[in-house]
Amino acid sequence: MSAGESLFATLPQQNDASLPRMCHRGSSRFNPYLVTTIVSAIAILASLFPSLADGLQLDFARVADGQWWRLLSGHLTHFGSQHLFWDLLMFVVLGAACERQHPRLFPVSLIVMALGISVAVTFACKDVSGYRGLSGIDTGLFVWFIGDQIRQSLSDCDRMFAGFWTTAATLLVGKLLFEFVTGDVLFVDADGFKPLIESHLVGAAFGVLFAGVGILAGEAGAANMST
Repeated sequence: MSAGESLFATLPQQNDASLPRMCHRGSSRFNPYLVTTIVSAIAILASLFPSLADGLQLDFARVADGQWWRLLSGHLTHFGSQHLFWDLLMFVVLGAACERQHPRLFPVSLIVMALGISVAVTFACKDVSGYRGLSGIDTGLFVWFIGDQIRQSLSDCDRMFAGFWTTAATLLVGKLLFEFVTGDVLFVDADGFKPLIESHLVGAAFGVLFAGVGILAGEAGAANMST
């Protein structure tokens, strides 16, 4: 045995923790909300610099010309400070909750939701030239978060909180139906831009998808622990 091997052999082993695993734990402790922080910072910068917002917003004609990044970046731009405030407030709260609960799946979910919503509004909303806002993603994160809470409440046999989160889900469905029927959005003054309700509906569908993925992942993890 070499001196190096003997040195590593004497190092204390705690729960068979490898160096990569320890590094991952350290980075998570440093900033468990890294993706949420980065997305929020870019959204704020886009609101401060109109030229940046123009380069990021989802412009359907420019996407057709090959500027594909706008399918992702358009969600980071907003129509005014009030639009930014409500969208970002919801995103920070829900994004932090979902990122903490699903640190590996969360970045993937944002990309999938951003692309899916952008493609949907591009084809479904022919009467507008572009799209801005995080509200579609916010709706998806809200559905995902509620799904997590209902699943956890049922797992803990907590009927009170299961009922609470089921009520929250029902209210969200009511909000989406109201917006779909009336064409108006709640909580945000839409003067100066046309709200695209389709983005909320598609976001909610993706929220259901990722809530289901979380349930399947949790069941798979529980099965692995029991074997």
